[in-house]
Amino acid sequence: MSVVRTENLCKTFGTLEVLRNVSLTVEQGEVVAIIGPSGAGKSTYLRSLNNLETITSGKIFIEDILMEERRNGHIVHKIPHKQHVEMLLKMGMVFQRFNLFPHMTAAENVMLAPVQVKGMNKDEARVLAEAQLEKVGLSDKVNEYPAKLSGGQQQRVAIARALAMNPEIMLFDEPTSSLDPELVGEVLGVMKNLAGSGMTMIVVTHEMGFAREAANRVVFMVDGVVGEEGKPEEIFINPQNPRAKQFLSSIL
Repeated sequence: MSVVRTENLCKTFGTLEVLRNVSLTVEQGEVVAIIGPSGAGKSTYLRSLNNLETITSGKIFIEDILMEERRNGHIVHKIPHKQHVEMLLKMGMVFQRFNLFPHMTAAENVMLAPVQVKGMNKDEARVLAEAQLEKVGLSDKVNEYPAKLSGGQQQRVAIARALAMNPEIMLFDEPTSSLDPELVGEVLGVMKNLAGSGMTMIVVTHEMGFAREAANRVVFMVDGVVGEEGKPEEIFINPQNPRAKQFLSSIL
């Protein structure tokens, strides 16, 4: 079953075309890495999936349910609001910036959404938060405030926070780009473990090692379109798209 599918997704900001007819399908349990130069539309594509950006045209399916269809900025189809919210909750997202509440401990940051959104009682949420923090290697930091945590630790709290909502798919938008180089590995390690557990993941990343080792499929985006997609060994060893060849030769 496809978990996420887009057909001819387009997004414009004024006269600027950021996405142009992007069609992608992500299957259950698949890890898809989206790579490409800055300004290719990678993050905009990811943000369109969970309604942080409003598409101009195209269709978005979650678990084969047509969530939304637009043509030239006008809604053609949209599921009822309550169902829409329920479907969006199936997706967890981790951003470049950690966006933790500074006045809350690591555990309190992770507890917040289960309590506020799902109505979980605080005792249950606390147990859940501690379990998720243990999963990302932070069982000794549950009562620490963000200011006392390194950037890598804060990003791992952000991953635990997303996992606490029991998502069926995880979206990562360049989750290591704000980290010092020596902290990148600890976050990628958590993501690799998550991928190994069978979690469906779409990862926008500049970390080619992660894309090569952990992804089932690599999508190269450029100028708002999918330039090439395939297995990691195909993309990294023998890319067919000239722009992909140029991009990879400049960074590898």
